[in-house]
Amino acid sequence: MEAVQSARNNAHGGAQTPSFARPKTRNTADPKVTRELSTLLVLLMRERIFLIMHWAIFVTLSLIGFGLAMKCYTEFHGDDMSKLMMAITPMLFINLTALVCLTPIKGTKREIERLQEKIAYLKFTVRFKHLL
Repeated sequence: MEAVQSARNNAHGGAQTPSFARPKTRNTADPKVTRELSTLLVLLMRERIFLIMHWAIFVTLSLIGFGLAMKCYTEFHGDDMSKLMMAITPMLFINLTALVCLTPIKGTKREIERLQEKIAYLKFTVRFKHLL
């Protein structure tokens, strides 16, 4: 190792590189900021899992309601109006229950957007810290 250092010094005429020309160590992000960023990323993943879960509940309930409505319509023996009334009952109540799932979906989407804005702001502050 010393031989390499002495060879470098001899190649440059034995003079040391001035301090202003030395490569400076890269400033790393503040540990507090990185900790906050990692927390936000975990929260973002959690909200995305919640969104997938809410969508799965909504789609499942809608399919069950539609399936029951079709079963009631096709298997009921009677005139068309009676069949329609039998089919509307599960369609109405089960699918209205499924529509209640749309409210948490909207809230979860809003929370995901808020977290993405915070993450973008933190990345901006880390990248352009020297300008702020």
